[in-house]
Amino acid sequence: MAKATASTTDANQAKSLAISFINSNKGKPLLLADEYVFKLNKNTTTTNYWICTLNGCSAKVHTDLNSQFIKIVGDHNHFPEKEQLEVREFREKVKQRAIHETTPIPRYYDGAINAMEYLDGLSFAVAKRKKW
Repeated sequence: MAKATASTTDANQAKSLAISFINSNKGKPLLLADEYVFKLNKNTTTTNYWICTLNGCSAKVHTDLNSQFIKIVGDHNHFPEKEQLEVREFREKVKQRAIHETTPIPRYYDGAINAMEYLDGLSFAVAKRKKW
């Protein structure tokens, strides 16, 4: 997972925002910011435009082509989905390890689930129940 931290000088966006990136189930990039998930909507020669993954939400993030934060546009109309974010990150780690290791996937998956001490109860239940 790649990470980038930047701050903007705009008076409305005066806070620093830590962003990171993971891949979706289909291998597309997803931007993570303040426990919200954004998908790439479009890009131009200077800017990447990201939209919230929840349908109907108007929040957007702009980054430059080097994945440096530029600004946030709009507000979320929902709460962050911290548990879903933890499950996405966990799933991405499992997939990457399964690609690069020779351990049988079911054995690795069971071991990874048992080793996930940092997941809270709800995230653990969601991850345990969802067999990819």
